[in-house]
Amino acid sequence: MTQNTKQRNLKKLAAFGNNLQRIRIEKGISQEDLADRANVAFSTINKVENGHLNTGVCTVFDLARALKVSPKDLFDF
Repeated sequence: MTQNTKQRNLKKLAAFGNNLQRIRIEKGISQEDLADRANVAFSTINKVENGHLNTGVCTVFDLARALKVSPKDLFDF
């Protein structure tokens, strides 16, 4: 993987995380509550929101369900 590709991937992870955080905050949900509702670890929410974790498809669907949004909305950045 080239350095350019790594940088683009990091930007995508950061954008996804920022969007997840924005939606979560707009809905008045804490990271802890989202973790409980989505049945994932708090550390997963924290790492995704900070752009440090490339989460899987199943987790994206769990997060969307917990936030009562479409999975597509999580990628709308």
